[in-house]
Amino acid sequence: MDSNKKYWKGLEELNNSPEFVEKNKNEFPEPIPLEDVLESGGLMNKTPRRSFLKAMGFGVGAVTLAACQPVPVHKSIPYLIKPEEVTPGVANFYVSSFEGQAILVKTREGRPIKIEGNPNDLLIGGGSSAQAQASVLDLYDISRVKSALQDGGENEWDAIDSFVKNELTAIKAGGKGIRIVTSTINSPSTLAAVADFVAAFPNTKHINYDAVSYTGIIQANAASFGKAVLPHYNFDKADVIVSFGADFLATWISPTEFTTQYVKNRNNKSLQSKKMSRHIQFESGMSNTGSNADVRIPIKLSEEGVAIIALYNAISGTTLPGSKDLGNVAASNAIKVAAQELLAAKGKALVVAGSNDVSVQLVVNAINSLLGSYGSTIDLDNPSKQFAGNDNDFVELIKEMNDGAVDAVFFLDANPAYNYHSPEAVKSALKKVRLRVSFSGYADETAALCNIIAPNHHYLEAWGDENALEGYYTVIQPAINPVYDTRQAELSLLTWAGSAYKDYYHYVRNTWDKSLLAIGGLSGQNGW
Repeated sequence: MDSNKKYWKGLEELNNSPEFVEKNKNEFPEPIPLEDVLESGGLMNKTPRRSFLKAMGFGVGAVTLAACQPVPVHKSIPYLIKPEEVTPGVANFYVSSFEGQAILVKTREGRPIKIEGNPNDLLIGGGSSAQAQASVLDLYDISRVKSALQDGGENEWDAIDSFVKNELTAIKAGGKGIRIVTSTINSPSTLAAVADFVAAFPNTKHINYDAVSYTGIIQANAASFGKAVLPHYNFDKADVIVSFGADFLATWISPTEFTTQYVKNRNNKSLQSKKMSRHIQFESGMSNTGSNADVRIPIKLSEEGVAIIALYNAISGTTLPGSKDLGNVAASNAIKVAAQELLAAKGKALVVAGSNDVSVQLVVNAINSLLGSYGSTIDLDNPSKQFAGNDNDFVELIKEMNDGAVDAVFFLDANPAYNYHSPEAVKSALKKVRLRVSFSGYADETAALCNIIAPNHHYLEAWGDENALEGYYTVIQPAINPVYDTRQAELSLLTWAGSAYKDYYHYVRNTWDKSLLAIGGLSGQNGW
């Protein structure tokens, strides 16, 4: 080995810059006998073991450690008084809810680490979505907003409260509108908190905005049956299922629940009893649902409405006005076979469509009426409350903001500056609003346009409730103290409305005691 060769770790050492000289002073805590080792005729020949370890250990490790920043010291303090429910190394489980799904939260020493479905859940029976399982990661996300922000800078909650209250009082006196824009809310307590805010500021309107809209189905049901609701579908009661672009096993409405229903009639037991349901899927692109269908028929998006009209004509035995010549799709054998199988399963048939077009959904309603699906595979009396957004309401909001009729807007679980079909229209309209408040836990596209960010708790830090289906309620309870200086969005609204509540837990409990549990008890419960 030629020990006369000179090696450099970088340009800084080659140039012997002042910064390098300063940092290099304390690179090694003691001299390393590298030359002695090399001159001794070999690493193991006449080299003390201690010197050898110094040379190899420090020579390799110090190069890496020298470039590292000092690591903060975190001291572990043992329990002086151990909580009764905590045993180090043994997991605790807490029941909670995610988007209406009953879940179990696995915790270790007070930290949530895993989400699973609750096996005692009557609706899904232990299932959980990928989103639910991944949601625990958001809790520890370092990109979360860690405290209240005003005009891009951190501020104390008291100062934020004072500013917002003063602005709302002035807006109320001026007669301008206040709007609360949220994704669909099915929480009884949150709806009560919004109602209390509206009572304090009567010029407030609550707008449900969903990034994925089901307005077409809701409006079609309003026109067909006088019920502006999203139905509850029962795939487990259907012997024949025909879907037009509805990916109900992956993304459509409530896929975790629908998957649980779907497999009940498509498992080994149903195969042996020869009662397996039939599934025909018409779609333009391969989906998770289409890949599980018995028959998958590829069609163009432009042909979907035509195919549905053709199916109606084949089932009804009539011809809708203007639908005599529908082209090759209508004349295809697949439509005729689907119609025959649906008629053979009358009363136990189900037709669904993923389109948000009201006219398409009206024809689907007519088909299901002919098949006797309502009251069997489709339930309008106990509807889903997972999506209630009205596209027209949000279009009207943009117009109001552009006209200067709105002076305050609040965003909760809504990011229209990103996922609205025309984000530039949202950004332009927001510039004309005096007070813009976001409850987002992240500085997302909409929050970046707001002068106040009042970060909401992560749901694993919060109290709450949900009502995803008529008559079906779940409770959210915290599994950890707030990681950052955040505050429950509902409590922020109540505070700004002048409420005396200091924590949201008592508000949720009061809502249940005075309404949900007041008459006869809910689900056999006598009280909170």
